[in-house]
Amino acid sequence: MHLHNYLNEMGVVLSRVNNSCRVASREPVNTSQTVSSVCDKELNRTNSDHSSIKLIQNKACEKEELQLIPSLPESACIERGYITPQQVYNLLNAEDGQPALYDPYYMLILDCCSPERYMDSHMVTARAAVTVIHPELGCLISCIELQKYSIILLYAEEGCSPVGSMKAKVDSPDLQRCFFQLSGLGMDPVILLGGFSAFYTLYPFLCTPHMVLLEPERHTLTIYPSEILEGALYQGSASQASDYRIIKNLQITHVVNATANSPDAFPNILSYLRLRLSDDAQQDLVKALPLASSFINKALKAEPAGRVLVHCSMGRSRSSALTLAFLMEHRCWSLLHALRWLKERRACTAPNINFLQQLLTYEELLFGRRLTSLDEIRR
Repeated sequence: MHLHNYLNEMGVVLSRVNNSCRVASREPVNTSQTVSSVCDKELNRTNSDHSSIKLIQNKACEKEELQLIPSLPESACIERGYITPQQVYNLLNAEDGQPALYDPYYMLILDCCSPERYMDSHMVTARAAVTVIHPELGCLISCIELQKYSIILLYAEEGCSPVGSMKAKVDSPDLQRCFFQLSGLGMDPVILLGGFSAFYTLYPFLCTPHMVLLEPERHTLTIYPSEILEGALYQGSASQASDYRIIKNLQITHVVNATANSPDAFPNILSYLRLRLSDDAQQDLVKALPLASSFINKALKAEPAGRVLVHCSMGRSRSSALTLAFLMEHRCWSLLHALRWLKERRACTAPNINFLQQLLTYEELLFGRRLTSLDEIRR
């Protein structure tokens, strides 16, 4: 099948661009059943009808007009010592073999709000700052104990004023006291931008009136998918995709299921794109990448805008490949920049070498030339 016609059939049209990146697409398919049936039909064709990556690449070289203009990701400039609510969300839900939050020494969160506010609600696993940094007695936890924590996070009720400023001393004196006492002990604490109120507005389901500190208590916590694009695109595991509480709390409307066997958990209430992929050296992504990219883009641009969860079994390889394809095609990022962005938000991201090689070919197809080397993304 001719490459340009094939991409049109899949709902993806790459337009000629001059000084900007443009991606046009057909109207979205309205039913998940139609999307799934088209996908299954395309991905289960016989080998004789399954175009190879090499053939696609050769055809792409003949079509110079199928090119995007690469751009760089734009990240907010955050002053050193501060961290955004989204970054905290991803840290709370980070996984590396097992959820990082299960480790009592992963993150020390100190709530510097009033005692009444702490009793009413606080960030999950947070301690009242007074139990660690006493205004008169000083630090109640030894310096050796503090050094065991990978991250020390402080937050006040709101507190956006620069640390050390007169306004910050008035607005959040307890946070200021904690920050400078910890710094004086050789610690490197970070402060939550916007404070507890900003975090609670976005993630109320990660706040609680209960104290959760010990390891057995931590194992009862719900671990959420990583947030790749704020309030829009998430990536996680099959178990997370089948947890209705997660789906409801994140307001997910669309799901890309990249597993070989896990069923669509909520087909009556969510729109699904089912891609039966295997995480191995033989899996061909030539049709899956544009399908997933188009499906995600249509969902995010719908009125009202949807929220998409991309998942495979563990949320590391197959789902990462599909998320990267979307970021490359619809954010116009090189594979290198897309991968860096993704790893910053989901540290366990690990597409297998076969997928990385196919993503490099997809990059060349989108931009008309190779922008990333395999060595750069295997470091």
